[in-house]
Amino acid sequence: MATITKTIQSLPKLITLKAASSTEITDAELQLRIKFSEEYKTYLSSFGAILADGIELTGISKSAHRNVVSVTQQEWSLNSSVPHTMYVVEATGVDGIIIWQNSCGLIYQSMPNTEPKQIASSLNEYITNCMKLRLQ
Repeated sequence: MATITKTIQSLPKLITLKAASSTEITDAELQLRIKFSEEYKTYLSSFGAILADGIELTGISKSAHRNVVSVTQQEWSLNSSVPHTMYVVEATGVDGIIIWQNSCGLIYQSMPNTEPKQIASSLNEYITNCMKLRLQ
């Protein structure tokens, strides 16, 4: 199985931000009062945040629309059905679909005013599935 780092490095038209420090990651967890999955921490410490062909993941960023803290807080306020144990990994910009991850690494999808439903067992699996769909 490919690691999250290798999977992201293979994305077409990849743009990365500055890798996040462990202090920045801890600060983000404290602001949200949650723990990120180990996989998400690896992603943050490798890339900070990314934009690739059709994928724009949240991360540690000065830009509010890419910052995991500000995006998660905004989406929590918009959907009371989402537990505050999950954080946003991608706001897809399509029909209000939001992709969430919990501290165990499971990936969920929600739509406005709906409870999240599990769609992948990891961020790596989610990205891999997105790329397969784009190739069809």
